[in-house]
Amino acid sequence: MAQPFEILRLPTLALQNVLQFLNPIELFELSQCSQKTTSIIPLAGTKKFKCRINVSSEYIAINNYVFRVERNSCKTGSELRGDRKFIGTIVDVAHISEHEIMSFWDNIYIGLKHVLFQVTKVFGCPIDSFESSRTMSGEIYNLIIDFISTRQSEIKKLEIAADSLTDEDVMRIFGDLKFTEDLEMWYRFSRSQTIPFNTQSVLIWHSYWITPTHLSAMKNCIIIDLKQSTLTDDDMKWFLESWKSGEYPNLEYLSIKSFKLSRSFTVFGLPSLEDNVNPHFFKKFVLGEHRIVYGAIDIQRDDGVAAKIHFDIKDSIVDLLVL
Repeated sequence: MAQPFEILRLPTLALQNVLQFLNPIELFELSQCSQKTTSIIPLAGTKKFKCRINVSSEYIAINNYVFRVERNSCKTGSELRGDRKFIGTIVDVAHISEHEIMSFWDNIYIGLKHVLFQVTKVFGCPIDSFESSRTMSGEIYNLIIDFISTRQSEIKKLEIAADSLTDEDVMRIFGDLKFTEDLEMWYRFSRSQTIPFNTQSVLIWHSYWITPTHLSAMKNCIIIDLKQSTLTDDDMKWFLESWKSGEYPNLEYLSIKSFKLSRSFTVFGLPSLEDNVNPHFFKKFVLGEHRIVYGAIDIQRDDGVAAKIHFDIKDSIVDLLVL
């Protein structure tokens, strides 16, 4: 009969070598054995792991390994593998594959919060990305934000979206965390606010509060995408002239939708910002995604950098793609 492998009796270096062969799910399972096994998990180098939470897709990812959350009502037909403890709450789990483990909860959002808190506590790794959902309660969203901000000063990607958030809640987030790569906002401010735009990409779904002053704070952005804006012809002309003179050297893609723009909007003395004779699609891979414009015309910055610009009269959208 094979003898059990007494991992805790190994010297530290040998133990470290063994743990580094285990993937995040295996390490998590090992951590569930005892407090002593939990304490050795960081020897696997887990502080360098990358953690993402995606609320809409109902999972937490550690590197490429998925901790999925599902409703208890969906347990039927699942091959359960016992129960596991997440921040004091014991729930059933199922192994979907080598790369995915699923836990079952009465409330998906509470489950996501508990799983996030547990796995990051075990691994000691930072949270790189928090993609939320407008259906998540503001209370749980704020608890997750508080948890993140007590562990780290910045996050690469943040989506500000939850039910019943307040202006105060959102402004506190900007005070507690720095966003470095991607900011996506669904929240509707009750009035214009002054916030930093330190990210490479900015997407604001309800940007009626954005003014030229805010645009001036986006000079380091690579992508600017504003929906439901109230920017006027004069605002857009000022911005595009500023881009042309080189004030937005990193900008590669711009899309601004504003019904305040007149149907005759144009800039740079051009008769029109649309190719109606021989329109083509133009695309460029920017920050991991293809950005596409159609029916655009040629323009360039004062330093010679070429770009395509298009004004969609029907939908009142200005698109700019820097080539």
